[in-house]
Amino acid sequence: MEQNTLEKFFTSKHFVIPSYQRDYAWTQQNIDDLLNDIAETIETRTSHYIGTFILSRQQGDGAYHVVDGQQRLTTLTMILNAVIALLPSDQQLICRNTFVQDVAKKRWRLEPAEYNRAFLANLLQGQSVDPQSKSQRLLQEAYRYIVGRIAEIHKRAGGLDAYLESLKQLEVMEFIEADEGKAIRIFQTVNDRGRPLAVIEKAKSLLIYYSNRFLAGEMDAAINTAFGGIYKDFCELKEIAEAEDTRIDLLALAGFSEDSVMRYHFLGFPSEFYDFKPSTDYVLDGFLKKTLKALQTDKAGLKRFVTVYVADLRRFFGSLLKLVERIQTEPRYYKMFCILGLSTHLYPLVIRLQGRGVLDQAAAPNGLTFADLVEIADVRIYKTRGTDPQKDISHLACEAATADPAVIRRRLAEIVIRFMDDGRFESDLRGNMYGNEALLHMLMEQGEAWARHQGKPSLSVDDLIALKRTKPTIEHVFAQTPGFTLPGRGFATQDQYLMANDCLGNLTVLEKELNSRCQNKTPEQKLDDANLFKASRFDVSRALVAEVAASGAAFDAKCVNDRTRRLADFAKHRWPLWDAS
Repeated sequence: MEQNTLEKFFTSKHFVIPSYQRDYAWTQQNIDDLLNDIAETIETRTSHYIGTFILSRQQGDGAYHVVDGQQRLTTLTMILNAVIALLPSDQQLICRNTFVQDVAKKRWRLEPAEYNRAFLANLLQGQSVDPQSKSQRLLQEAYRYIVGRIAEIHKRAGGLDAYLESLKQLEVMEFIEADEGKAIRIFQTVNDRGRPLAVIEKAKSLLIYYSNRFLAGEMDAAINTAFGGIYKDFCELKEIAEAEDTRIDLLALAGFSEDSVMRYHFLGFPSEFYDFKPSTDYVLDGFLKKTLKALQTDKAGLKRFVTVYVADLRRFFGSLLKLVERIQTEPRYYKMFCILGLSTHLYPLVIRLQGRGVLDQAAAPNGLTFADLVEIADVRIYKTRGTDPQKDISHLACEAATADPAVIRRRLAEIVIRFMDDGRFESDLRGNMYGNEALLHMLMEQGEAWARHQGKPSLSVDDLIALKRTKPTIEHVFAQTPGFTLPGRGFATQDQYLMANDCLGNLTVLEKELNSRCQNKTPEQKLDDANLFKASRFDVSRALVAEVAASGAAFDAKCVNDRTRRLADFAKHRWPLWDAS
């Protein structure tokens, strides 16, 4: 390990960020921290240490693969480029050659992974670029922010000579290792003493260690390639899941990381160390470390396990990405993930089914697909009963890796029947449904079925996105507080009114704006006013208007009871049981 100034560190080097590395992810706060550190060195006239860079020297072209430090190195390159652009022209050439572009070899000093390479190059040259991914958007935002900050410094200081000299004197530690596998192991050792690594990073380093220690590095390339694909797929699926129109609440959570998907994969990966309720730490320590240690004297067995595990983990991430991509074009999956919100414990199973290519396969005589069966389990068990058969579903996800589809269908049927048969489902549907997590999906499905019966086409993804933008809100037809004297409107007592108030028959869906307009209005006002229910784009509310108009009667307790029965019957047939044999 050698200590250098930033200028010596850059001189004569060609840095390459290998494809197995994560994409650029720094935010404005990270950039501010670095810029503030630089400002402190100027004010105090002292040197400042900005961290360790672990590099792997490549044979042949002599490039340095950046094993650790790519976020800092990319940001420093953008800072240096922004400073150099404001220098007098006679200084620019020398500085640019040292820090940004190797003039003689006509290449950039830093080259990101291939899919970001041209983008960063265009960005640094001041060209207009259109980001195609989250990492490219972050690169663009970072560079724009840096350019603005450097322009302020230039204006305030009247020049950038002192600033550039401070940049050159920043101190770094560089650790160069010819063997990339060993460099990755060093990365884990160094980082375990500093910031905590993600479990998936530790898993990768552990696999590299066993490849180096017991397989002479034979699996290094396969491991690096697989994890490069994993990081790329995860970045892409988060980009879709975090977008406003295609938001998947679970996947959009800040805490949902590669570690979360790795845990899902474990739940669907047969192993003698299987546990149906593992923590992410257990996946590493209780499963992966123990499995690798047990095989360290069996070279063929170790190679076989690493090959199978790494390839399967890679496919699993790819299958989740394919699922998430489907919400952009297929209404079936938009509804499942963006409106219903599939329960977290069903993800390992549905990802496995997607990966095996059977998710859209007919699974029952009535034409239900495996996607339908998973949704039925979610609506009935997780959302309506509000329980979690975690052990049963986890073991089924594990079986789904290899089991015959007929076995999966039968096992899932048995679970659904045991936890929510028709009798209990109907009883719950006729009770208090306000707050049920499937309620929005149920009501929208009933409305769409009514609309199709009227000759309207099924909703497209664009239609669903347009509806979601209105911020759908559950509306009580009779207000939660009665606006009339009891007894009345078919309700004998306040208790009877309150019991009926949260039933399906008294609930519908409105745009948030229309919901706000409906406050303290009677059912007649809501149903008759052209600017309320009649103005809604939600078919379930338009169906309610039509039903009441056709009956010729006022909306009362009998209407609530009748509509509750109809909606409950619809739900039983829309999310039915199927033959378990």
